[in-house]
Amino acid sequence: MSDQITAIEMRAAWRRGLLLVPLLAALVCLWYVTRWCLGDTMAEWLSDANTVRAATRLAPADPQAHYKLARLAERSFEPAQLAIAVKEYEQAAALSPHDYRLWFELGRARGFAGDDAGSERALRRAVEFAPNYPEPHWYLGNLLLRAGRTDEAFAELRHASEGDALKFRPQMFDLAWHVLRADMPAVLAAIGDAAETRAGLATYLLKQQRPDDALRLWSALPAAQQQEQRATGELMVQTLIGMKHYRAALAVQRDLLGQREGAQRGPGPEVGQLLNGGFEAPVGPAGKSWYDWQVAPVAQAQLNLDERVKHEGARSLRLVFNAASALDFHHVSQFVVVEPQQRYSLSYFVRTEELNSASTLLTQVVDAADQARVLAASAPLAAGSSDWRAATLEFTTGAQTEAIIVRLVRPPCAQILCPLLGKVWYDDFNLQHAGRAH
Repeated sequence: MSDQITAIEMRAAWRRGLLLVPLLAALVCLWYVTRWCLGDTMAEWLSDANTVRAATRLAPADPQAHYKLARLAERSFEPAQLAIAVKEYEQAAALSPHDYRLWFELGRARGFAGDDAGSERALRRAVEFAPNYPEPHWYLGNLLLRAGRTDEAFAELRHASEGDALKFRPQMFDLAWHVLRADMPAVLAAIGDAAETRAGLATYLLKQQRPDDALRLWSALPAAQQQEQRATGELMVQTLIGMKHYRAALAVQRDLLGQREGAQRGPGPEVGQLLNGGFEAPVGPAGKSWYDWQVAPVAQAQLNLDERVKHEGARSLRLVFNAASALDFHHVSQFVVVEPQQRYSLSYFVRTEELNSASTLLTQVVDAADQARVLAASAPLAAGSSDWRAATLEFTTGAQTEAIIVRLVRPPCAQILCPLLGKVWYDDFNLQHAGRAH
């Protein structure tokens, strides 16, 4: 076979014209692409209304340009501009019909313009295209709530709170509480059955000064769900103590320890019982465990457990002081829930070594709700050294007393310079019920 060359006769004008068709098509495409890119860039990076309007003329089929123009018009809050915003959002949504953000913004704008029916249609399209995004559900729920469609509204609000609990759940609680006029069965039906939501409502009820409702709601959760919502339970304990509802706080604390009423009781806080009196278990910093020893660090002193020197058991609490000036000490304490109008006896053992100060430590029992009300106090420790000595405090709780605080404190010193030097050990604290007050 031999190579063959085919020659095309191009002297005819119409044939030469055919060669220009692809070139013209390429130029037209380049023109439209350049306009689109220029318009899109102007819309994205520039914020002047006239410039963005020019961008929509350069790229009339670009949804970004129409979206940007709508945003600018909406910000003016003028009725005429709001109508323009709605029109531009509609154009943008038509050009990109599967972009939930455009339907969401269109729904918001229609709502501001008073078109609730149009707003609902647009927001439902946004929810359809982005069912897991919380904002469309939230705005749709609020729209339905204003229309009096409460059940539908809270179904959407629940979706929103599940998607972003930090942002929307407290707002959902507030809406339910006020719209449903604090009707607890209606509020519970509105927020749903999710354990996280029910536990969150319990903390909300505490803010509404409804501790009894909060405790009932928390107690209704199964034990496994309470453990899952431990962070919420710990927040409830802290809040209840701040509200001086010590008995309710104890109930939540016991639930967190898996010690529900009727269940087998393990070691843990109980009414009238001082925990870890022999310091056999570790002690925590202030606030870590309310119903146990709280030992806070303090400058010019060392507070730790001692395994070498103890009265009984494996260890004691040792306090080593090296304070060259006045030291305000109140850094060892424990909350104990007690019964009102009852007599109690607190006993313990104390040891000192080379204790030297004009103002040493003493043991106090105070009413937790009014810490200025001292129920009992020991004499200050004597200076010098002494082996283990027993001490006992007798006291009676008041008619409104729910809890006491057992604490080690240093009373004010009359001297300007009042050093505190030496070592003190405490061990075997024990609280006993001594009967009803006469």
